[in-house]
Amino acid sequence: MKRIAFPTTDLTVDDVMHRWPATIRIFLDFGMHCVGCPIAAFHAVDEACNEHGIDLVKFLERLRAAAQAAQTAPPEGACDCPSASSNRA
Repeated sequence: MKRIAFPTTDLTVDDVMHRWPATIRIFLDFGMHCVGCPIAAFHAVDEACNEHGIDLVKFLERLRAAAQAAQTAPPEGACDCPSASSNRA
């Protein structure tokens, strides 16, 4: 599978949510209840925006920002916090 850096308009809604799970919140924020929808596997992002009356440019900006933030975030469970207790014996 070709690695794509950010969501594009021609990807299906399902592909976007699977590749960048952080984008699920964006779909919900825009009132698009595509999570779990059987049509998500067939609707491209631009088609879904058209179907829901969503501004494609604004929506795509938010999708890409969410995808980028998720890629630059530290791995889940990673912590730069100092330990609350010393490990010295």
